[in-house]
Amino acid sequence: MTLSLASPRPQSADEMTLGALRHEIDLLDDQMLALFQRRLALADRVGRAKDAPSGAHLPLRPDREAAVLARMTAGARPDQVRAVEGLWREIVGWGLARQTETQVRVWAPDGSGRAVDAARRRFGQAATLIESPDAEAALAFAAEGKGVAVLALQADHPWWLGLRSDWSDLRVFDGCGRSAPRALAVGRIDPASLAPGRRVTVSSGGADFGPGAGRWGLATHRGWTLSLVDAAVPMERIDGLVGTLD
Repeated sequence: MTLSLASPRPQSADEMTLGALRHEIDLLDDQMLALFQRRLALADRVGRAKDAPSGAHLPLRPDREAAVLARMTAGARPDQVRAVEGLWREIVGWGLARQTETQVRVWAPDGSGRAVDAARRRFGQAATLIESPDAEAALAFAAEGKGVAVLALQADHPWWLGLRSDWSDLRVFDGCGRSAPRALAVGRIDPASLAPGRRVTVSSGGADFGPGAGRWGLATHRGWTLSLVDAAVPMERIDGLVGTLD
């Protein structure tokens, strides 16, 4: 008995185009994997470099991260800036993980999860995030040099006042949110490694706020104010510098 084999159905132009595009994506994926692994290998070497923070300070370089992100997003298309920033946060996070595990304690009493989500976006999937039962526990964790604390700004809990007293070894080094942060990241960061951006201050007494003054109030408590101060404002106008944001 003779068997007749049907000829393969000819591919349409769309199917051929789709196949070619997928092949090109596969090639790019291979190149990206090779480059990513090369970057991780370089991160190992950076971790052993002489200028890496050591001792009482966490091995974090917010200034370097801010510079890398600024350069990458500046070269990105406007509609792809958020995607590029998210990708590079992950790349930087995995590079840091080659040097040390990033431990993050998040205090988010409102239960919305926004601070947790913002912390995950900031530190990436390589970081270990654990929610803290209270602000003091998160601050104590960071003060002991075990990792980073991300704390929500709540009107009924002025935890930030402790940055000038009980937790004076901690520095604000990033904010979760865009123009007005809803949470702040703090840790034992080498002051020389802070990003050269807006300053975070805790000061007493009244102050001019708004774009014209270059100063924005984030929270207040009994005559004390947590402020975000533009980098162009002269230092002599600042009382109680506790960190910077990029």
